[in-house]
Amino acid sequence: MSSVSRSSVSRRCRRTRRGTRSAGVIGTVLATIVATVVVGTAVLTPPAAGIVGGRATQPGELPFMVSVQSADRTGPAAHFCGGSVLRKRLVLTAAHCVSDRRPQDLRVVVGDHRLDGSVGRAHAVDKIRVHPRYAATGTHDVAILRTTTPMRVPRLRIVGARNNAFETNGARLTVAGWGATFFLLGPLSNVLRAVDVRAVADPACLLNGLMGFRPGTEMCAQTLAGDSCQGDSGGPLFGRRADGRPVQVGVVSYGLGCATPLFPGVYAELNSPAIRPFLVATVRAEAAALRKAARRAAKRARARARG
Repeated sequence: MSSVSRSSVSRRCRRTRRGTRSAGVIGTVLATIVATVVVGTAVLTPPAAGIVGGRATQPGELPFMVSVQSADRTGPAAHFCGGSVLRKRLVLTAAHCVSDRRPQDLRVVVGDHRLDGSVGRAHAVDKIRVHPRYAATGTHDVAILRTTTPMRVPRLRIVGARNNAFETNGARLTVAGWGATFFLLGPLSNVLRAVDVRAVADPACLLNGLMGFRPGTEMCAQTLAGDSCQGDSGGPLFGRRADGRPVQVGVVSYGLGCATPLFPGVYAELNSPAIRPFLVATVRAEAAALRKAARRAAKRARARARG
């Protein structure tokens, strides 16, 4: 059993600074890495900049990206987590981003490339569905937000239940967000950024066991000096099919710092048998609820028309 509790894991939510892992634990682990991991005379670098090591995306390049924001703030200061469009009125994000929030405290913004831009559209949130096992386990780190109005942007499809190709060691993936430019010190990136990473097979993610890594519900991904960071929590980890269409395989969850050598970023695994049924059931239930509400609204409209 891990000697480091999951409550001390460094989450990637801006509001919680990617969690509450103590400075002492981070310092001890990083000191060990710096002291022992040497290539020739060069020491591997500590947490680096970015969505770490990434690139600025182009406007409209990732239309399914969502900025999850505090409803009582404006501009870049409002953003605290990422997300992806799951359906016209559903956003997929991380449970740790919203588990202690009320719907009226939130808004989601879609179609925005820059956090200080005016091209995006904000939508109020009227429902939060957190995975029922998140509170008890600290894993199963997914949640679904329902918006009050439809989001007129493309959705990001979820990986199939039996499609494990994107989880094989070395599989090419991408993670995107408006995250911090330097772990604990840097501001958010005003421009949406992305970084290409590689999937890390569960047996090769052993050191993350120190943070309570759960291979049944989580997966790892990394690249040299590249990673997600604070403010990227809830955002999508996605690959591309042979036809170029994106498919989401994970949700940004936690890690040790950002781009820390030997500690890949950890993501909620969306085709996990413990996570996928929650997503499918929630989508179906919300679709049924919306259809029922539409029928009621139509019935009321007909009644008014008859006078």
